[in-house]
Amino acid sequence: MISHFRSLNAVIVVRTVTTIGDADVLCIAFLHSIEWESRTLKSRLTVLIALTTVVVLSSVGCATRKYARNRISERVTPLEHRTGELEETSRRNTQDIGRLSTDITDVRGRAERAQSQADTALSRADEANTRVTGTEQAVSDLRTNLDNYALKNTASVRFKFDSSELTPEARQSLDQLAAQIKDRDNFILEIQGFADWIGSDGYNNQLTQNRAEAVRRYIAEQHNIALFRMHILGFGKIRPVADNKTPEGRAENRRVEIRLLTRSIGGAAAQTKTATQR
Repeated sequence: MISHFRSLNAVIVVRTVTTIGDADVLCIAFLHSIEWESRTLKSRLTVLIALTTVVVLSSVGCATRKYARNRISERVTPLEHRTGELEETSRRNTQDIGRLSTDITDVRGRAERAQSQADTALSRADEANTRVTGTEQAVSDLRTNLDNYALKNTASVRFKFDSSELTPEARQSLDQLAAQIKDRDNFILEIQGFADWIGSDGYNNQLTQNRAEAVRRYIAEQHNIALFRMHILGFGKIRPVADNKTPEGRAENRRVEIRLLTRSIGGAAAQTKTATQR
C-alpha cells in the first residue's frame, strides 16, 4: 500500500511540474510527503495502539488468571484440609464401628450363654418340680395307705431290770405274733420300748431304744421280716401301765409293746373306685 502511495505522488509531481513552476512543484511534493508521513504515522500509531491493547489485555488476562488461581487456592486449601479431617474422622469412625461390632458380638455371645444357662436352670427346676410333685404324690399315697392299715393284734414282752436281752418267754410271744402274719406284703409292725422310773431320763430313753431294737432284730433273724416293715422307738419311762412304787408295777413297766397293723386290700380298692367315680 505504501509503494502505491509513493507511485501516486510521483505521478502527481511529474504532472504538476509540467504545468506549474518548480517552486510550486516542490511545495506540493513537500505537502504530499507530509501527508504521507502523517498517514504512515497514523498507521504505525494504530498498530502500536493495537499491540499495546493486546499486551495490556494479555497482562490483564494473566493477572486475572493469577488472581483467579489465588482465589481458587484460597478456597481449595481449606477444603483440602477439611477433606483430610473428614477422612481422618471417617477412619476413626470405622475403627470405632469395628470395635463396637466386636463388643456387640461379645455381648450377644454372653447373652446367648446366659440364656442357655437360664434354660438349663429352668429345665432343672422343672425336673425338681416334677420330683417334688412325685414325692408329694408318694406321700399322699402313703398317707392313704396308712389310713388303710388297721390294728390286727398286739403283743407285749417284759425285760429284767436294767437289761435289753430277750427272755425265753419274750421269744415265745414274738414267735406267736409272727405266725399271725399271713400276707407278707400288707402289714407293718410298730415296736415301742418302755422302762420303769428308776434312772435318769437319758439313760432310760437309750435303754428302751435298745429293748425295741432287740425285738426287731429277733423278728428279722428268726422270721425273715423285712426291716422297712418294722418301726421302733424307745419312749423311756413315760406311759407306765402299772404303779412304779411297787416291784410288781415296775416289772410290768419294763416292757416292749408290738402292734401288728395290716392293710385291707378291698378297702383300698373301694376307696380308689370311689375317688375315680367322683
